[in-house]
Amino acid sequence: MSRERHVPRCPRCALHVPICLCDSLTPMATRSRVLVVMHFKEAVKQSNSGRLITVALQQAEIRERGALNQPLDLSDLADPSRRVALLYPDPEAPALDAAWCAADPRPVTLVVPDGNWRQTVKMCKRDAVLRDLPRVRLGPGAPSQYRLRSHPDPDRVSTLEAIARALGVLEGPAVQASLEDTFRRFVERTLWSRGTLPEDAVTGGIPRKDW
Repeated sequence: MSRERHVPRCPRCALHVPICLCDSLTPMATRSRVLVVMHFKEAVKQSNSGRLITVALQQAEIRERGALNQPLDLSDLADPSRRVALLYPDPEAPALDAAWCAADPRPVTLVVPDGNWRQTVKMCKRDAVLRDLPRVRLGPGAPSQYRLRSHPDPDRVSTLEAIARALGVLEGPAVQASLEDTFRRFVERTLWSRGTLPEDAVTGGIPRKDW
């Protein structure tokens, strides 16, 4: 049986307050900057993983696209001191690997569209800045562990998983492992709150069960 729906949720991680992740995380410092461009319909979904990036990283930001009377401003991406790239599964884009990193020593600003597949395709076509950004794609990896949603394409991963894998290349395996641990805890606590995962299967356990 799922937990009570009236229990308030944390405005940052969207988990119910008794099982919030935020106080257990110390945002990591990275040379890379991550900018998540979130579709406005994705912003209200409690299963969204992209919002966790600002809890996990110091150099991270979320900007919403499509909200009424709130135009998306990406003008600050024009920074010659940084290498800017759109993380996008374009088969024509170069893979994010050691060779890509070695080609330009500047610190990276990674722009990550966040939404379902149709939403992200539209965002990257309709927004002039996103459309014109150089693209980079992830190399092959393990199947997604995102058990809160499903996708018919087994190569698709959630937003936080994609960022973790990208930063594994840009920042090293420790950053990737930390982000993947945060993602795992978020998924498992959500499944527990839905009544579909037992407590002993939740990494680190449940901090509060009295609700």
